[in-house]
Amino acid sequence: MAENKQCACNGGLKLVFSCSGAADTAEIADRAARGILRGGEARMYCLAGIGGDVDMIVNNTRAATRILVIDGCETDCAARLLRKAGFDGFDHLRVVDLGLAKGQSPATEEAVERIALAALALLRECEA
Repeated sequence: MAENKQCACNGGLKLVFSCSGAADTAEIADRAARGILRGGEARMYCLAGIGGDVDMIVNNTRAATRILVIDGCETDCAARLLRKAGFDGFDHLRVVDLGLAKGQSPATEEAVERIALAALALLRECEA
């Protein structure tokens, strides 16, 4: 599921939250988010801090102009957690919706790059 519910074209703080569960697709999601962080296009942020209601993390997330959530599978744990914390209108990407199967997709560099490129396309969508 790739959905784009927001578009803050004026720059600002872009945050990426990732599923980091036990499945191979979760590892791919996590590694893709870390790659985006290293590339400087967005800041990977702490999903556990959202779940733990850590004031600084929640407040910084509220201040973000763009939020991207990368989930490993259709359970959508990361997106559900953000919604439960009161966030909506974020971009959402599922690894399994891009041709990778949970339990059958090793976290290879190629798989990580594939997801990172799809995530970056969402982040850049309204910047063109």
